[in-house]
Formats: sequence, structure tokens, C-alpha cells
Amino acid sequence: MTIFAAHILVVDDVEDNRTILFRRLQRLGYFNLSEAADGVAALEHVLTHRPDLVLLDVMMPKMNGIEVLEAIRAADLLEETAVVMISAASETETVVRCLDLGAEDYLPKPFNPSVLRARIGSVLEKKTLRAEVRRQLDRLERELEIARRQQLAMVTSDFDTVGARFDVFAAMIPAEEVGGDLYDFFEVEPGIVMVAIGDVSGKGIPAALFMARARSLLRAGVLQFRDLAGRMPRPSEVMALLNEELCKNNESSLFLTLLVGFASVAEDRFTFANAGHLPPVRLQGEGACAVVHPADPPVGVLADMVFTDHAFDFKAGDGLVLVTDGVVEAEDTAGAMYGTARFLAACTAGLDDGSARRIGDRLMADVVAHVGDAKAFDDLTLLVLCRRPS
Repeated sequence: MTIFAAHILVVDDVEDNRTILFRRLQRLGYFNLSEAADGVAALEHVLTHRPDLVLLDVMMPKMNGIEVLEAIRAADLLEETAVVMISAASETETVVRCLDLGAEDYLPKPFNPSVLRARIGSVLEKKTLRAEVRRQLDRLERELEIARRQQLAMVTSDFDTVGARFDVFAAMIPAEEVGGDLYDFFEVEPGIVMVAIGDVSGKGIPAALFMARARSLLRAGVLQFRDLAGRMPRPSEVMALLNEELCKNNESSLFLTLLVGFASVAEDRFTFANAGHLPPVRLQGEGACAVVHPADPPVGVLADMVFTDHAFDFKAGDGLVLVTDGVVEAEDTAGAMYGTARFLAACTAGLDDGSARRIGDRLMADVVAHVGDAKAFDDLTLLVLCRRPS
């Protein structure tokens, strides 16, 4: 829409004033004009026809200009219909109030042609720019929603792919439309399941793209190593391969904290490597405890890194919980963190639930209940793996 095609409504209870404004607007090139002689007729016209601009007199019968402006604001139409107040010099305080209510500008009486042209042109140009910004924001929101759905579709949600000896569940709640957390799991060979969880530095689309790249490289690296070397890779070898690839073409200096592990039925062991991530939590007997160990640096920071393998017993009936730091650092409305102690207590409370899904659902529900109405500043991601009893 060009500003000269704008629909302008002139509202004044004095006919001569409306006539003068009509003529001057037409001389300036505005011909899509309407008029109203009182506030009631003006409001009806606004609600029915949605003009681009209303030149609104303050003092009118039936319904004054302030009341009309309040009604337009209450109808949430001020972005669609701009309002410029028409005022006498003695109505300065009233004009200030109108500006506080959302009026774009004011025109003093008597009308100065130069001021009229400048202020109307400025208001309509700003309205056009705001409309374009809204259009672009709407488009971006639609695209981000599609990206969110695509990202969530990338992480595995089929929990029946880890064989009969394991039970797995995972969940991810991005803090923004798209996030930088990742998890993965799959049965590499019968009786051996790989699990991974990670957190990309930063937020938004760059982190999401880095996450997608890391997740694809991770799974492909495990399978290719096994096929080429003829044996299962150690977690440290998987981490080293992934680190080399993520260090390439990484001008943004993004990095990834990551834990990669293999659960083996034959060995009754969980072997893992940890690149700057939170330690795993083992569910065993009647308690839950974090498996504390020295963590290596995150992947993507420095090439030629050497990573370390760690292991612990993982027998029938045991469980394992992996989370990103968004879980333990989740804050409520008062700024209090969820914390490691409550997290471990929730893990312990979930031991009687008997399945990875019920344990994961209980944990996530407890975190979400803690956060309440507070804005989430980080993604919430967890993965639970259980060894089924023999």
C-alpha cells in the first residue's frame, strides 16, 4: 500500500473543519477519504471499515475523542488503525493523555499545510513499516515452528528399537522455538545399545544446526567404525572422531558437551566417555547416585583431542539417567534452581516405577512443576535406560 492510497477518516463535529481538512488532504494527494460528525459514528466506522488513519477531534458530542481512542485501543486496533488527534492550543494536557493512550501524533488548530503534510506522511510511513515488520515476524514464526517440528522429528522417538533386554525413554523440551540439545540411542548389535546426550553452546538456529550436524555424525561414526574396523568402537574413539569433524569449518566457535556410552548385556557394563557433560546417574538397588569422574573438554573446541573411557557395572534391574544442565539449573519464578539434590531425590523416588518411561515422565513432570510460570532459559532434555530383569 502506498501512503497516498491510505483510507483516512476525518472526525470533527464542525462541518467547516471537516471540509477544510478534506480539501487540504486532496491537494496533498489523498483521495480515499471518509468523515464522521461525532464519536459514535467515528467508532462505528473504525470497527466496520478499519481505516488506515483517523484524524480525531478531541471535543465532540455523544462520545469525545478520548473515549473513541480508548475504545479503539480496547478493540486492539491501534496497530491496524493509526490515530492522530486534532486539538486546539488550550487542550495540551488532553493531547498528552491521548499520546499516552496510543495516539501517534496530534494536529493543532488551525491547520498548517506543511505540518499537516509532514505529520500525516510520517504516521502513514511508520504504519507501513510496522505492517512489513509484522509480516516478516509472522513469516519467521511460521518458519521457526516448522524448524521446531523438524528438529523434534530428528531425535529418536521409537523406544522399541533397543532390543528385548533394554528399556529406554527420552524427552526434550526446547526453551525456544529450536534448541541445541540432542539425544540418541539405538541397538548397535544384539545386546549392545548406544546412548548419547549433548548440549550445544548458544541458542536458536545456529545451535540447532550444529546439533543436527553432531547427531548425524555421531550415529554414522559409530556404524562406519564398526563396519570398517570389524569391532565395536570405544566411546573415546567415537568422541575423538566426532571432535575432529566438528572442529572443521567451525567459524562460529560453537562446541558441544556430550556423553556417549555403550551398555552391554554380555559384559554387564556401561562404558562411556564424557566431553564436559554432566555425569551419568546410576539407579541401583534402592538409590540413585551420580557416577563422578574427570570429564574431558567439550567437542568442537580443539582438534586432536584424546578422550578417556569410564565404566561401571550395569546389570539386570539397573537403570541409568542422563540429563542436560538445563534440568538441574532450571529456575522457578523466584530464581531458585531445581538443583542436583532434588534431581537425585526425584531419581530415587522413581525407582519403584519400574519402566524407563515412567521414571522419565516423573522426572520431567517434577522439573516442569518446579519451573512453574517462570520463563525457561535452557532446553530440558533427559534420557533413561533400564536393564530389564532376566
